[in-house]
This record gives sequence, structure tokens and C-alpha cells, in this order.
Amino acid sequence: MILLIAVGIFAWLAIQKFKYSPPDQRRKLIIQYVLIALALAAVLLAVSGRLHWVGAAVAVVLPIVNHLWRTFGRHLPWIAPLIAKHAQARAQKQQQKQKQKQKQKQSGSENPGAGEGNTQKPDREPQLTEAEARRILSVSKNASRDEIIGAHRKLIQKFHPDRGGNDYLASRINAAKALLLKQLGE
Repeated sequence: MILLIAVGIFAWLAIQKFKYSPPDQRRKLIIQYVLIALALAAVLLAVSGRLHWVGAAVAVVLPIVNHLWRTFGRHLPWIAPLIAKHAQARAQKQQQKQKQKQKQKQSGSENPGAGEGNTQKPDREPQLTEAEARRILSVSKNASRDEIIGAHRKLIQKFHPDRGGNDYLASRINAAKALLLKQLGE
């Protein structure tokens, strides 16, 4: 009988606290009340002999785990940057490994006939044909060395990365010049 009165008082206090708590804390209160109720029910069943002592021990441990979880949650803002820093370092290591693998692949398959003026990176850009090189530089089939160099100079001044162009365009222009000069025998 005393136990029922105690449970009734506890329930009334819990309802009052629930009524006057802010909406964002109500979910937490519900979880706490459910865990406490489960622990009390398990203890009562164990005392009456209807529940094995292991079940009661598990039910008693649940509120302790809840308390530890909340304590860990309070310290999470301090722990989170450490975890993020570790994850970022791991990602950077993986990126470095991938870059090294790509460099190894590229060094193994470099184009041996590439001219010195060719800044084109192997295996990243498609190889130029003579027709494409002439189209890039806008020169004819029988263009002289001076015409090729002049067309290259005009285009590279327009599309150089330091003047608002990009690396890809500059490398294609340089590759076109190198290919056409090579075709002339220079």
C-alpha cells in the first residue's frame, strides 16, 4: 500500500514537471520517466520473485547509462573538434596516396616524343592531331615557323593563366605549337 502511494506521488510530480517544462525538454523527460518506470518495475518484479536478478540488474543499469550518456553529451563539443581533426588528417593522407599513385602511373606512361615546349601533362589530356593543332592556332597547312610562333604568341597572351585564362587552354596552345614545329622538323 505504501508503495502504491509513493508511485502515485511520483507520477503526480512527474506530470507537473512535464506540464511546466519547455517543449524542447519534454522528449528528454519522457525518456527519463520511461527508463525510471522500467527500472522500478524490474526491481518490484525481482523483489516479488517474478523476475530473475539479472533482469533487475540490467534495469538498474539503464538509468546509470542514461546519466553517463548525458555527461558524455555535455563534453561532446570539446571532443568533436578532436574527432574532426583526426578525420581530416586521415582524408588528407588518403588524398596524398592517390596523388602519388597517379604520379607513378603518369611517369610510367610518359610520351617519349614530346617536345621541350610541350607543357601538356601525359594521360590527362587527349593527344593532338596535326589538324587540331592547326585549328587551335588558326594557321594553314603550309604555315611557316614564324607564322606558327606568331599565332602561338597571340593566343598565349590571351589565354595565359596569369591573364585570366586557364591551365588547360594554355597547355593545349603550347602542345599545338610544339606539334606543328616538330612537323616542320625543328
